[in-house]
Amino acid sequence: MIKLGVFILPDKFLKSRIVRYKKLIKKNYGNQKYLSHLPHCTLCVLNVSKNLIKNIKKEKLVIEKNNRKFKVKSYDIFYNDPITKGNTIVFKIEKNNFLIKLQLTMLKNLQKYILKTKKNFKTLKMKDNFEKYGYPFVNINWKPHYTVASLSKKIKEKNFLELLKNFKDKNIFQKVNKVHFYQIKKNQHKLICTKKIN
Repeated sequence: MIKLGVFILPDKFLKSRIVRYKKLIKKNYGNQKYLSHLPHCTLCVLNVSKNLIKNIKKEKLVIEKNNRKFKVKSYDIFYNDPITKGNTIVFKIEKNNFLIKLQLTMLKNLQKYILKTKKNFKTLKMKDNFEKYGYPFVNINWKPHYTVASLSKKIKEKNFLELLKNFKDKNIFQKVNKVHFYQIKKNQHKLICTKKIN
């Protein structure tokens, strides 16, 4: 079994901005969670059989030819992130019909490869999504974003809010023609394949 992440990667301009902010946080607060992760927006993370990766590579991704752009807004903070137990700094992505269809199409295409596991979730909606799709963050539960870092709670809020004043980029538009499949091992991300959206 491997953990498979399906990502949208930022374009060159946006990637440079995210990396710049990662460096700013590292300079001020040292190593924090997610700082070493490649900049990406997660469509889904699934447990799949390693033996079926070759089949997944052959899957085609067909989405209606509508507007494949989305807007990246200013920063946001996921306070008390249940995964990291810290405060996670992200750049918000304005969810639109294209992104909704992209995620659902991806989940439906990959459903036959998912290895069923048991997990406990705080909400019934997350539990239902996990049972149906193999991923808890779908539809209204999914908040697309680019993560910068997750800060330790030892860092005072007033201090990191002051630092975030330097995050001046907002309303950047990105077009998406590809999605990227990565094997996830803790903080390591190994590229498996890239799929063009048809």
